[in-house]
Amino acid sequence: MMHKLEIKLAEAKQAIAIPDFKRDDLLRLALTDLSTLQLPFVSEQERQDIVLQYRRLAFLGDRLLDAVVADYYFTNCSPLSNQDLDDSRQYTTSRESLAQFAISLGLPNFCSSWNKPSRKLPQDEPGVYGEMFEVLIAVIYLDSDRDFQKIYDWFCDRFILEIAGESEEDFESDEDCDLSISDEDYLDMIGLQGFPDAWVPGDDDD
Repeated sequence: MMHKLEIKLAEAKQAIAIPDFKRDDLLRLALTDLSTLQLPFVSEQERQDIVLQYRRLAFLGDRLLDAVVADYYFTNCSPLSNQDLDDSRQYTTSRESLAQFAISLGLPNFCSSWNKPSRKLPQDEPGVYGEMFEVLIAVIYLDSDRDFQKIYDWFCDRFILEIAGESEEDFESDEDCDLSISDEDYLDMIGLQGFPDAWVPGDDDD
């Protein structure tokens, strides 16, 4: 079914800029605006299956982002209190912020609703594009064979350094800190340690 939706896959891969990206099937899923599943050629069973896969990936991406952002602020913003750290994390991972990241990547221009008549402005739909960005994070993680360091580096290099700079006057950065992290430590921190290797989107939990 997925090929029936008009998704600009090549343009999206260029914007994401992941060398040797392999999982085109997952990227197509990430670029599926769920509102386009109401089209007549999408059966109810197909719609339910895609929504299930999409929301499972969004769950994974959300937890990965929490771990990345928590580590970044903890490592680089030592003067911040635990409340300040949590405020910074929540701001960075809010649907509004994630939607802006998605827009800056151009996801609204590549996803299945790019030519949808009377589509709302992307900035007016933070829920749609914030969730789409979460799914993208999960897809990049799975494409890298669950290499947490790769998703950490990609997100920090592309987004968090800029957003953290907006609050630079509020704290002093620790320039000597090491941004490297342990995959196992942070996956364990967010409950993803031992995440089933056999899982693929669409697998039922039953």
